[in-house]
Amino acid sequence: MSSDNRQLAPFIHTVKNAPYIYITLLVSLVPCIVCGVFYYGLRALILILFCMLSFVVIDYFFMWLTGRRSADEYFDLSSLVEGLLIALLLPPDTTLVTAFAAVLFASIITKQVFGGAGSNIVNPAVAGRLFIELAWPSRTQGLSYGEDNSRLQLMSLIFQKEPDDLPDLSSLSFTELLSGNYPGMIGTACFVCILLGCIFLVFKGTMRLYSPVSYLVTLLVFYPVSTLMDNGTFTYDGLIVYLMSSGAVFIAVFILGDLTTMPSRFAAGVFAGIVCGLLTLVTKSFLSPMVSLLAPVIAVNFLSFVLDFFLKTLSRRQIRSREVDAL
Repeated sequence: MSSDNRQLAPFIHTVKNAPYIYITLLVSLVPCIVCGVFYYGLRALILILFCMLSFVVIDYFFMWLTGRRSADEYFDLSSLVEGLLIALLLPPDTTLVTAFAAVLFASIITKQVFGGAGSNIVNPAVAGRLFIELAWPSRTQGLSYGEDNSRLQLMSLIFQKEPDDLPDLSSLSFTELLSGNYPGMIGTACFVCILLGCIFLVFKGTMRLYSPVSYLVTLLVFYPVSTLMDNGTFTYDGLIVYLMSSGAVFIAVFILGDLTTMPSRFAAGVFAGIVCGLLTLVTKSFLSPMVSLLAPVIAVNFLSFVLDFFLKTLSRRQIRSREVDAL
């Protein structure tokens, strides 16, 4: 019997390869898709399919153009997931042109330029959604009610509509907050659907909980301090409304749980989640709600590989130190 105790590379022993991970992500987002289509009708479904298809086409065209990979090697499921995430982060009355600009930026600038799937530093969906929010803020305000899903509503896919007068979210009942029955982004409003997706990802083992949990705990702990500094008042109802209606839980589960752009080490993941939560609370008083959610994610993505590199280097030094002590 061999006395070699070295372990083989972990990827040799796992069935959780890239296609498996992206398939589980797609399945976990199905409840959010169903909820968005139920509330906003055909326009939401068209936006979702358009973003997914256009992301795949742009990715494959860029790979063919650069000769990086032949199109028949394997189907890149990451394109579908990233296109879907962009669509779910859009208001239901977003035009197809605006959605295409988000997809184009996400695919080429934040994914393909860095080497394609698995090589991107920042989350492509977040970068694309943040790009259109900063470049054309007036085109990302298409929040509306979901009751009227007539043919006239489909015109919002071509012509930008004025957003409807939105309700005071603090007046919403707990049931409405749970179900997502209020104007919001296509897929980020329903707390129950997001929770179902989170449970599925945890059950399948394709989500790291370090950053999402530390992010949500940071929001819970420091939200009172943030609101007291901003408004001089704090209510627990306001905290519940913010967590359930702002999209923070969606960001925590489907963005901060990402295996590519978030730290792989426990300490680094916890630190990244805390930093993201603090940046969100600090910026929410002077930035738009969506920017205050997405910009901290981009900042943490840039920080992630530095944290992982630092902790891995530190770990190697500790191992070498123990080996010297043993000698």
